[in-house]
Amino acid sequence: MKMRIRAVGLLIFCLLLGIFPGSYAGEAEGEKESVGSTSTQTIELQNPEALGSSKEVENLKKILEEEGIAAVQANNPGIKLSGYAEASYTYNFIAAPSFNQIPAVFANPATSGLHGPAAANPYVPSYPALPLRFTTDGIPGGAFNFNQLKVALEKPLTDENKWQAGFRVDMIFGQDAALGEPDAVTGIGNAFNSGIGFNSSGIFLEQAYVQFKAPIGDKSLEIHIGQFASPIGLEVMERPANFNFSYGILFNNFEPFTMVGGEVFYKFNDNWTTRWGVTNGGWNVARAGYPYFGYTNNMINSGEGVVLFNMWDYTSKDKLFLNTFGYAFAPNGVNPPGFGTSPNGSYVGAYDIGGDIVPSAYNNNGLFMEFNDFGTWIPKFVKDQKLEFAYELVGGFSNRIGPSGIAQLGAAQQNALLIFPHNYPLYGFDGSTSFLGIAIYQIYKFNKVFSMAWREQYDHANRNQIFTNMLFPMDIYSVTVDWRFDLADNFMVRIENRADYGKGFMNWYYPAAGISPSAVGLNGNGLAQPSSGPFWFVAVDVVYSY
Repeated sequence: MKMRIRAVGLLIFCLLLGIFPGSYAGEAEGEKESVGSTSTQTIELQNPEALGSSKEVENLKKILEEEGIAAVQANNPGIKLSGYAEASYTYNFIAAPSFNQIPAVFANPATSGLHGPAAANPYVPSYPALPLRFTTDGIPGGAFNFNQLKVALEKPLTDENKWQAGFRVDMIFGQDAALGEPDAVTGIGNAFNSGIGFNSSGIFLEQAYVQFKAPIGDKSLEIHIGQFASPIGLEVMERPANFNFSYGILFNNFEPFTMVGGEVFYKFNDNWTTRWGVTNGGWNVARAGYPYFGYTNNMINSGEGVVLFNMWDYTSKDKLFLNTFGYAFAPNGVNPPGFGTSPNGSYVGAYDIGGDIVPSAYNNNGLFMEFNDFGTWIPKFVKDQKLEFAYELVGGFSNRIGPSGIAQLGAAQQNALLIFPHNYPLYGFDGSTSFLGIAIYQIYKFNKVFSMAWREQYDHANRNQIFTNMLFPMDIYSVTVDWRFDLADNFMVRIENRADYGKGFMNWYYPAAGISPSAVGLNGNGLAQPSSGPFWFVAVDVVYSY
């Protein structure tokens, strides 16, 4: 009996050594395990005198079972810590204005709205902006950036088919959080976001949800409740997990980054898994209606903001082909998109020849649907599986009615809300739109160290309610190539070259993006001149994961 008690004590001691050193060693989704991560097996091998051989440990476990004490470490994993640090140098070949050297741009009175004496010499100091790029990917000129420090904590679920619970929290610190994330600034895809920020760092809570498993016969449901990464789209917020360093024009303009609500997973077999979810009507923000003149009450105009989505994942038997198809449905609209603008043929002016566009002051009701299909394929006929293809298709429509009451606000209030020109229809405006995006990727791994990734993308929108500050109908193109060097298991360097082209891909704003000219004694609508490009971008990206 004493021997058994000692054996029990020794095994518990061994298990504690295995649990605590490794309890914070884990890996985030899509990331490789850190070289320095610790496990029970490595402890046993490195300390044979203290812990004995694997056979002895198994004998001790048997004794515990005989005594009715279960060893639960393997089925009750601890909290995992994982993440990465990412820094870069980026350069956009666009004039970078300074406070004492601001480019003077010709502002055609027919499109800029300049009138009176100012139209006689229509050269105005203007600032460039690339509204279709993620904010930190579109800063003019060049500089070093600390893009992201990713910290993920998770109490994962096990594969056992039983009731169990856990959680996951993902936080992103750095410049991407300060300048690009809606919860850290005034919002993305709306007239209130100028893209101007002086902070070089911020905090963005990407995910924070409770997860639990509910058994159903020999299957189970996995349920997440809280804020989670959007299931829509091939690219993700974590730059190192994407094929290319910079975010693509599909990810930045058509797809949500995060959603708040609940989602349910059901795995039919090794090939098919489905996901169903219901969330608030706000994309990338906690609730819909932001900024709804200061309110975040999940109301979109006069309707409750709600999004329903369904995704179907397919994995081939050989694991070489993966495909996800899904759709999102919002009966009262989503936020964003919805802060875009609609053409107004009665006014010849700012954004397009033949008609101005009228910004919507806040989200509008109307059916919104988005369809999405993406996947990856590694062909067998290529030796050593060095070649990989990826693709994405996205499309949808939005039927919206512009809110009434804008005209009654008066010119001063409309200026404060950046609504110009001041001829918004008295009883609202019908602003339906449709959109389409296509992306293809090619990845070739020359060896364990060096690989290349190409990305070609195309976006189309027939009316300006999806993009912000852009000309519509719209066709834009983007081509990107990355050279990747995996210098260690947890250390990566990428070099990127990118070009974007499309009518009005870059706009010159005066006196600056997001500032009404009348606020500083100027006239016109704030757009000095649109430019179609091409616009070149280069970057060097360095990532360490843990």
